[in-house]
Amino acid sequence: MEKETSTSKEDLIKKLIYVADLVKEKYNVSIWFAEILGKRWSYIAGQKEGEISLLPPERIELSERFGIVSDMWERIPVNERKKLISSLKETIKYG
Repeated sequence: MEKETSTSKEDLIKKLIYVADLVKEKYNVSIWFAEILGKRWSYIAGQKEGEISLLPPERIELSERFGIVSDMWERIPVNERKKLISSLKETIKYG
């Protein structure tokens, strides 16, 4: 059973990395996916390189357990952000 959980988590991480790469390519915005552990947000997937903003990063909760962190989120048009968040919530929910 633990092998299934591990494989499912690995598959989810691969999907999240793929999404982060697409967002970077389309909008030139880096996003990082985090597991929410109380007040702590722990990196699990996303961009590892790129430009770093001096502005504080924005945190977006996708579920009680997962969220996105981005320091350039405002570069994405509002309607696209809403679609992206909705899609990511489904990805997180169903893996």
